[in-house]
Amino acid sequence: MKQRVAITLLLLLMAAAIVLCAGCTQAPGGGTPTPTPASGGSVGSVPSEVTQYEKDWPLPMRNYESTRSTTDSSISSATIQNLEVTWMMPITASGVFGGASSNPLIMGNTVYFQDLLGRLFSIDRQTGAVNWMTTFDSTGVVGPNGPAVGYGKVFGASNPTSVSAVDLATGNKLWTTNISFGAPVAILDQPTVYDGKVLISTTPQGYKAGSAGIIFALDQQTGKIVWQFNTLQTTDFWGHPELNSGGGCWFPASVDVNTGNSFWGTGNPAPFAGTPEYPNGASRPGNNLYCDSLVTLDNAGKLQWYTQTIAHDNTDMDFQLSPILTTANINGVTQDIAIGGGKWGRVFAFNRDTGAILWITQVGIHLNDNLVNLPNETIIVYPGYQGGIETPMAYSDGVVFTGTNNLYANWAPTISFPPGGGLQPYGQGTSNLTAIQVDTGKILWEQNFDSEIFSGVTVVNDLVFTATYDGMIYAVNKDTGKIVWTYQAPGLVNAWPAVAGNYLVWPIGSGTAPSVVAFDLATPGAAPQVGIARPAAGATVEGTNVIVTAWVKNFDLVNELGKANVAGQGHLHYFIDVQAPTTPGQPAITAAGTYVPTPYAYYTWSNVTPGMHTFSVELVNNDHTPLNPPVVASVNVNVVPLPPGATPEPTPVLTGQGAL
Repeated sequence: MKQRVAITLLLLLMAAAIVLCAGCTQAPGGGTPTPTPASGGSVGSVPSEVTQYEKDWPLPMRNYESTRSTTDSSISSATIQNLEVTWMMPITASGVFGGASSNPLIMGNTVYFQDLLGRLFSIDRQTGAVNWMTTFDSTGVVGPNGPAVGYGKVFGASNPTSVSAVDLATGNKLWTTNISFGAPVAILDQPTVYDGKVLISTTPQGYKAGSAGIIFALDQQTGKIVWQFNTLQTTDFWGHPELNSGGGCWFPASVDVNTGNSFWGTGNPAPFAGTPEYPNGASRPGNNLYCDSLVTLDNAGKLQWYTQTIAHDNTDMDFQLSPILTTANINGVTQDIAIGGGKWGRVFAFNRDTGAILWITQVGIHLNDNLVNLPNETIIVYPGYQGGIETPMAYSDGVVFTGTNNLYANWAPTISFPPGGGLQPYGQGTSNLTAIQVDTGKILWEQNFDSEIFSGVTVVNDLVFTATYDGMIYAVNKDTGKIVWTYQAPGLVNAWPAVAGNYLVWPIGSGTAPSVVAFDLATPGAAPQVGIARPAAGATVEGTNVIVTAWVKNFDLVNELGKANVAGQGHLHYFIDVQAPTTPGQPAITAAGTYVPTPYAYYTWSNVTPGMHTFSVELVNNDHTPLNPPVVASVNVNVVPLPPGATPEPTPVLTGQGAL
């Protein structure tokens, strides 16, 4: 039975009991903790690109404080009803978590994006045209990956064990560094750039024995390792390297640019819950530091302090999120704080100088999740290992916003991962969007959804954006949680957006039309426009499949094909080698095989014969009739066979375009 448990004094005491010496490092071999020595690091410098585009979205969580909030946007409750899809760049990658699972960047007129094949993209912000795409020798990355930009370069995990840098202007490859050293680890997180370094971490790959998550700082110019920090406070894997693993980070670091310190949320230990020989994690006795902790490193990679939020974790409750750095007045004391969270479904506020816990707030459904040892039977645990706060939080004006999944898992003392406890199937859970006052930890409001949140939370002026796994994107009022705008995305949402100016850019990684979807604010009263971003006029296209991508202005694309007309909305007709019909009141229909109706801003023409071809796109009303006056764009393209030995780019598969 689902239960909702309010935070109580008992919870605070329990949490305090499992926290190991905030503000201290443990003496070698255990024993009395000793104070952390003074920092040996230094305050660093910020890449010029981050400074130049600070009003856009130049870092994974927008800024080094990881607030995921902006007031440098025209999108607000006063304009949200004018927000419309303007372009869609097809995502052709396919992996365990679809084609995309993290954050694009927006810097000036360019969007930088990485898919789950590890490919890096530079995209025109206004049209969705691809400036360049860099492909690596990779069969896929796990994510949540993504690009980092600085020092004239774009950085990203190019395969599960390597970090690469490419030229910002051209996408040409510059260097690649393997950071696995042969260990069974993988890179999951999106890097952060700071002070001439690329900050990134590994995590245990499938929690294979003997794998430890390591934080690395790489030299941005050469890719050489500047420093590294082992997130396991052990050299022998708690005595059982043949079984144990753990740690690592799978969300980006936050950086205090006033001190040069970086803040990391770490993952869980393994095996979990245990094995037949070692139930309840008996193969890894003790607290299993620095797992499930907030870890702070100086600019030289030296440990400043750590605070462990759950000791000897048996049910995969990572404390993985990028910590939010801000200032609050707590108990009458104004202080710098860090706010962390993770799959345990609890939000923690820490003093940023000492690591002391200031408050803990429980969100979502909780059941059997505070047991030191599991009983000798299978039990339901809320949150399960895909529940709790799975994806990034946001902060604005003294309030932190979280998206919490209510998904349970079945656990017993000898269940081990993989495959782990039986997880409630995706789509059967619920979620909560929660606003928490940072000065007190008090819950201000909560909005409930019937599907899970894997989309993070983003604040834009007086709006909070999130999306549920069923593909519904929501904007809610920041002060009340009331829903003010929705959009049904063409797929499942397990990535989070970037916002700059009029634009909201959100990857939709799987489903009907996997794509990077860009929203723009329409200009009331302005005439509708359409253009073709890809292929360019006069271009040569290799292969028999031609992807035509469009951009649209001041017109609302909706999936209402053949229904009654509504002013200002409709869909697109794509044509090949025919003139687009423009007779008012007559459906813009040509012979079979020469056109297709779809609400999506791209379409793939398959089996195109070599030679010159004309591709057109037209805005039409819901009933398929042209706008008046007509709005059409066309390009002439030369299609040629693929060179010998070349591999064609995968093409997206669109479904459900509708019929006349």
